[in-house]
Amino acid sequence: MFVDAAVTSKLVEQALPLMPYLDDGNEFTTYDYLVERKDQFTKTGKGPKPDDPDNWTARISGPLLPKIVDLVHEQVYAALGTVAFQDRDASPWGQATKDLQEWLFLPDNVSGLDHKPSDAAAIAVLLAALYGDKGHLFVAAANRYLDSPRGEG
Repeated sequence: MFVDAAVTSKLVEQALPLMPYLDDGNEFTTYDYLVERKDQFTKTGKGPKPDDPDNWTARISGPLLPKIVDLVHEQVYAALGTVAFQDRDASPWGQATKDLQEWLFLPDNVSGLDHKPSDAAAIAVLLAALYGDKGHLFVAAANRYLDSPRGEG
């Protein structure tokens, strides 16, 4: 499976609502939003020229981050490797490593946009993008939101 900017944007979109302690400041210019603006500009020719959808950005603040992070495709792509390139049975990222490995090796005719990875895998990738290889230390705390009913926390 090819992991392009649309897929990495969707991973962040999937994980953010599951992590209430992170703040995207409502400034996440998703891939889909940028495609929509680009199409609208192409049709009407009005307004400022939109950014390239491959340049999506998510401004995120969270615990122990020294400043707001402008998360982009390249960081999320690198985080995929951080989580996926681990021993399946001894990964510090737990089940997320297995889930990502299976997701990344979907057949070419299966879209990563249509077939999302597990929520735990999306969370692990976002934590790796924000905190690097030490992000796994937050996995247990992050996953507790997956186990509790919505509205609790």
